[in-house]
This record gives sequence, C-alpha cells and structure tokens, in this order.
Amino acid sequence: MSIITVSGEMGSLRDELALCISQQGGLECVDRRTLMEAVEGLVELSRDEHQLLAEQGPALLDMSIRRRRVFAAFLETVVLQYAQKGDVVLVGRGANLLLRLVPGVLRVRTVAPLELRASRLAQRDNLEMDRARQLATVVDQQRRAYLAHVFGADWSSPLSYDMVLNMGRLSLDQAATTVLDLAAHPEFQLSDESRRLIADMVMASKVRRQMVAEVDVHALEVTSEDGVVTIAGYVASPEDRRRALNLARQTPGVAEVRSALEVSPTLMKFLP
Repeated sequence: MSIITVSGEMGSLRDELALCISQQGGLECVDRRTLMEAVEGLVELSRDEHQLLAEQGPALLDMSIRRRRVFAAFLETVVLQYAQKGDVVLVGRGANLLLRLVPGVLRVRTVAPLELRASRLAQRDNLEMDRARQLATVVDQQRRAYLAHVFGADWSSPLSYDMVLNMGRLSLDQAATTVLDLAAHPEFQLSDESRRLIADMVMASKVRRQMVAEVDVHALEVTSEDGVVTIAGYVASPEDRRRALNLARQTPGVAEVRSALEVSPTLMKFLP
C-alpha cells in the first residue's frame, strides 16, 4: 500500500504530475476536485474556505482565528481518512507535513524556474507575462503562509520532502516513472505500524474537529493510541473544560479520555 504526497510551486506541473502518477500507478488522486466532492453536504463552507481548499486567495488572513482552527481541523480529518484508505496520491493541502511522522509515506515536491512557470500560466489562462509572474509569486506566498500558520513549517524547505523534481528539465512521464520507481522500494511501503499510526491520527483529528467546533481551546494538542485519547490545552472556564472532555468521550471509537486541559483565561490571551 502506497501513500504519495505531491506539493509544488504554482505552475510547476504539480497537479499534472499527481494525475500522471495516479494513472500510471493505479492510485487514487486526491486533488482539489476530490476534496470539494468529499466535503459537499458535510459542512457549509464559506467563500474564504473554498479559496483555502483551492489554495487560492488571501483567505487565511481574512478568517477569524477560531474559524481557521475549525477549517484546519476539518481538512485534516478529510485528508487523513484518504490516507487511511491507502494507494493514494495526495495533492497539496500540507499532506506532506501532516504525515511527516508516518514511515513509508513518499513526499514529493515540484519546482521550476519562475519564467517557465509564468509562461505555462500565461498560456493556460491567457494572461500577460507580468500578470502570470505575479500570480505565481502571490499564490506561492499564500501557500507558504497557510502552511506556516497551520504546521509551523517552511513549505519550501527540501527537508520536508523525500524527492524534489525540477519540472523545467523533466517530462511528466519521466517524473512519474521516477516517483513510482522510488515508491516501489520497501522503505516506501506502509508497515502495520504505519497503518496503526495513521488510524490513531484519524481518531485524534476527529476528536480535535469536534472540540474546536464547539469550544474555544487554545494550544490544543490531541493524541490517540488504540482508542485512548489524551488532550492538552487551555480553556477559559471549568464549564468549557467539561464540555470539551464530553465531546471527546462522545466521539465514536474513543474508549478512554485522559485530560491535561487547564483552565487559564490569562494564558489564553497569549496562546494560539
């Protein structure tokens, strides 16, 4: 079973490569369209959240801190559930960072010179070159800001990936073949331990999603191991603490809840 994440600069053929990998490798491609279809009817998304799902627009800065938490928790759950199914190519949305601690996940990044990326965008969207350069630069800045906010990580750091492909020098077929050759190695096949870890992450994400939607919890940390969920963070009142723990206990699959939640209205003013 394989999980491949594909991230990349605007105009570096990220989405095209992900599709090519999925077609050649017989894997499911989880891109923007797939996520849109997955969330349709489950939650009501605002304009800003649709932009974030599409990795476009200054939506992150426009949303309230609380709404950012709710959206990030929801997106995390959806992406992790696709990862749990296995044999998938996960496109963007911080999947490489979300799954960074899971052994066997292959994390790929696409890059290309700015002029080439701008030329591709200009041709695809019928843009002037100056506008295409601006689009590539701005969208990359927005992706970097979103992932820095959610994961506290540098989107462009090569240390966040197993393979960085210069799509100014490789064809889609060459790149896809290279990725799939590496993915076939035992080091990039999911072990039973990896599957267990992902299942625990799915459970923790479901609890986190329930909590942030109903209770204002700062510096929230949720971990899960075989149905035992541990929660840490800060709330404003004992009532909020009780509500948060009850929501965790009511999440399907949770066998036990261990709490390190603290009541501290003062600390909440300074913590994210």
